[in-house]
Amino acid sequence: MANPIQSPAVLIFTAETFPAMAGDGRNALLVASKLNENGYCVKLICLNPNGKLPKNEKLNGVEISRINYWYRTIIGRFALRLSLFRYLTINCNNSSKWMIFGAMPGYKLIALVSTLKGVDCVFRSTLWGFDDAESIAGSSHRFYTRYLLGRLYGYYALNSAFANSWKSFFGNFNILQSVQGVDLKKYYIDHKNGIRHELRGKLKIADGKFVILMVGHLIERKGFPEIADWLSRIDEDFLLLHIGSTEAPEWDTMSRYNVVMKNLKKYVEEKLGDRVRFLGRQNDTTQFYLSSDILLVASHAEGFPPNSVNEALAAGLPVLTRRIPGVADVITDGVNGFVFTDEAEFACKLSVLINNPVRRNELGRNARVFAQDKLDISKIVPTLQNFLGL
Repeated sequence: MANPIQSPAVLIFTAETFPAMAGDGRNALLVASKLNENGYCVKLICLNPNGKLPKNEKLNGVEISRINYWYRTIIGRFALRLSLFRYLTINCNNSSKWMIFGAMPGYKLIALVSTLKGVDCVFRSTLWGFDDAESIAGSSHRFYTRYLLGRLYGYYALNSAFANSWKSFFGNFNILQSVQGVDLKKYYIDHKNGIRHELRGKLKIADGKFVILMVGHLIERKGFPEIADWLSRIDEDFLLLHIGSTEAPEWDTMSRYNVVMKNLKKYVEEKLGDRVRFLGRQNDTTQFYLSSDILLVASHAEGFPPNSVNEALAAGLPVLTRRIPGVADVITDGVNGFVFTDEAEFACKLSVLINNPVRRNELGRNARVFAQDKLDISKIVPTLQNFLGL
């Protein structure tokens, strides 16, 4: 690794990162680690729900600072803003480049301080319907938000839907349109059959069983319980593997949904019986992509493509996804996956994937080619460096 360049530094602000499962936080850490490998001093600043995690640590060569966030009370949420303001004014170098990953608590304060300090600050939306331009600045009473965001150095759009939304509100703006990327070296395609056989042996899944993988929190936005109803009416044989939170620890803000996730898990199990298996949180998901037959994305909204789609494509896995904003930039229907809009289309395309292995393998090969061409984090980060003016 090159000797880190101490100036300009890069500060990345995100709600949570590892060990939390949130995709934006995990990607923030990946981007930070790649910038670090390229010789830049990068610091990740995030929140510390209920003060349960270390205030400072280093992961993958990246220094992480966490600010306590007692999100269950008004006083706790107000205290976060005070702590964040103190941190920004005292500890954040005004010669650095700042990136805000999503509308995290305090993001407007970060934007304000960056403006006052004259810092080049970039905002990156993370979820359609939550922090795209229309969602955070569209209402007439959000003049202050529009003013702050309009004064930023730039905007990082994961897809054309985000970019067009931003342009419609802020006009001629400095925009980088790029997917968030994946570390392709983790996906050992040449060893896929061996990894598949080994993992399926551990999980007692027959090699010939058709495995549908879903990755993410067990929440309604991810398509539950509707997708369980749809799958329950499928006649073909399959096994649904779910990776992600069904109960979150106190250091993860997803713990506020624990009751909801518990009820959804019970419902899905009642609907699908032995055709579903919940594997919980997994720090290393690579082997599950390499051992499954397709990735299913039933989400009603995402910051498309989410990490799960990037990782599935890198593993040569066809993606069966709901048609949501941003999909068309990544998944071409019938080329590297299938897109559905309703239950009938879902059932039809799932049937093709289950019953036509030749077609499925063709889609998988195209998925890997797309990942190599468009999703390699080693190609994306230099583009980001240029955008930031590093």
